[in-house]
Amino acid sequence: MEEGRSDSVYSSGEEDLFAKQSLMRLRNAARWREQAQYISFEPALLVFCFAMSISEVVLANHIILQTCLVEGFDRGDCQLLNTDSNSSRRAMIETQVQPLAANVTMVIVIIKSVVPVLSALLLGAWSDRYGRKPAMLIASAGVLCSFVLLTLLAFLSMQVTLTPWYYTAAYLPFSVLGGMTVITAAAFSYLSDVTNEQTRTMRMGFMEASMMAGALLGFLASSYIVEWLNVAATFLIASVLILLAIVYIARFTEDSIILSNSNSAVEKLRDLLSCERLRELSGTFFMRRSGYVREILWSIVLLTGLTELAGGSGGVFYMFTRRKFGWDLKQFSYFQFTDVLIIIFGNVIGIPILKQILHCSDTTVAIVSIASYIVDSLIMGFASSGWMLYLAISVTVLKGTDGAALMTICSTILPAGDMAKFFTMALSLTAVVPLVSAPLFTFVYNATIESLPEVFNFVAASVYGAALLLML
Repeated sequence: MEEGRSDSVYSSGEEDLFAKQSLMRLRNAARWREQAQYISFEPALLVFCFAMSISEVVLANHIILQTCLVEGFDRGDCQLLNTDSNSSRRAMIETQVQPLAANVTMVIVIIKSVVPVLSALLLGAWSDRYGRKPAMLIASAGVLCSFVLLTLLAFLSMQVTLTPWYYTAAYLPFSVLGGMTVITAAAFSYLSDVTNEQTRTMRMGFMEASMMAGALLGFLASSYIVEWLNVAATFLIASVLILLAIVYIARFTEDSIILSNSNSAVEKLRDLLSCERLRELSGTFFMRRSGYVREILWSIVLLTGLTELAGGSGGVFYMFTRRKFGWDLKQFSYFQFTDVLIIIFGNVIGIPILKQILHCSDTTVAIVSIASYIVDSLIMGFASSGWMLYLAISVTVLKGTDGAALMTICSTILPAGDMAKFFTMALSLTAVVPLVSAPLFTFVYNATIESLPEVFNFVAASVYGAALLLML
């Protein structure tokens, strides 16, 4: 080889250009890591949750009305379901309509939670290599497609009577591309990349609080939007908001993963479907690790699964408040608003108090949270008046802090390269829980609707009790 000659296939000018580009990317990454100490994907997550919350309660109510029409009642009778009347006629219609509506809602929950498992697993491992941001954008595109379909179905239902089962099909794009499982896992994996052990629990708590704030505002706004506009317009607003969140992610966020290769888009998509991604996932959970890391990881997955199982009671809670207390959509929205506001307070104020002032461990934070869930479910089960539901959520302000605590525990015992794999696999495994929880609580509610519709709350309390025993 001649002296001074390089083995590089690039010219010296090209090498200088590549070096400058790499240096610029490193500087941008450092700048973004500094900015990400304060804010990152939180605005997009807030908008996502706002869009979904204004539509979920509205969709549940719309499914009940569509079921009423399909069951042969005239529109005048079905409109009784939108009032706070306690007439015997409304009670009779509710008794006949709610079982079918509950079944439709159950199928939607299963489609949204279970179908995304495989795509979430693949995207989780893929994001550890190619970045959190692309994974979020892929999943977000599926969410947008589903909400566009919901909007079209809602407009069509204004012209003809549609069976509510069509709304289950609208959630297929949401599910096939990973849905909120991928979006949430990518966001929390990003936080694990850019935070340290001292700030991670609080940052994760703030991110959860931003998601809850979006849900909070959505619950508050949903009844007014429907009252001022209609169901179709509500879904249209949600679709536009989701599009804006996607634009924010694409234009105003940076990735925490600095790519070490320049694979083409086709090569990246091919790698997404590679069996190597599944092998990496299985290795994250099943490989032997020092100490009891593997056992701790599986215990956290089981614990999360139990809390998800108990949380399945939410699928019938709206119907319970209608049946037991005669609440309408606006009253339920006020309650949901208050509930989520208190949970946000617990995450934003409660976690710093427990961690920074009382110096509680993440395990203690999780135990307090699960114990609060038990108290919450028991009070709701014994409630004889609507104000007692408000009492339940008022005395259980720390019931939503377990998520951030458990994720922080995982992030401290896993290497950075395994974070997204673990989060997506854990969320995917727990996402299978609705296969059990949705039918379980639907069956319990339908079986007791005429005599003791509150029984499902005690079932939820017993499941939370099992989770608490696991923590102890």
